[in-house]
Amino acid sequence: MMRKCIFSIVLLLSCLLNGCVIQPINTTSGGSVDTGAPSSVSASGDASGYTIKASDPLYIRFAGITDQPALEIPVDENGEINLLHIDEPVMAAGLTTSELESKIERLYMDGGIYKNVSVNVTMTAKVFYVQGEVNAPGQFQLMTGTTLLQAIAGARGPTAFANLKKVTISRQGKVYTYNLKKLERDPSRDVKIEAGDVIKVWQTWY
Repeated sequence: MMRKCIFSIVLLLSCLLNGCVIQPINTTSGGSVDTGAPSSVSASGDASGYTIKASDPLYIRFAGITDQPALEIPVDENGEINLLHIDEPVMAAGLTTSELESKIERLYMDGGIYKNVSVNVTMTAKVFYVQGEVNAPGQFQLMTGTTLLQAIAGARGPTAFANLKKVTISRQGKVYTYNLKKLERDPSRDVKIEAGDVIKVWQTWY
């Protein structure tokens, strides 16, 4: 028990020293994750000059047509997205959300696919999930540079029943296993968290 408490304190101090403040998002009073509409960053982000990059998650809505559902898709590793009725991938990287809106509208109308269409592009928040033996499991917004140790600290650390030698990250269909005790002894081996990661701290058996 004492070792778990000490480990939790070390995690929190590491998080604070690295300037990482991880906040849970979209959780109910009971701690369950809200699975409703995606959290998003408004297209007003254009004012800061932010341009879309590979792996950025986008939420694209269409108005004025009936056969095109809203899309929640990530930008692929080539910086492109695929759209209904458009044969070639559309380059999104390097554009602001407003520029991408205009580009998609032109592709549809200049190509004679639709006579009139209005497109709205927003960036959905990058999130990860922490489950299992932590004190505050849930959905968290991904901050640049967030590591596994910081993610668990953001979930208020492991419980007294946590197996610190078995922590998994599920990522794009693959599962990776880590020993938190080894990472704590050698922070250089700590791993970066990616959007969509599902972190699980397993229960110890004793």
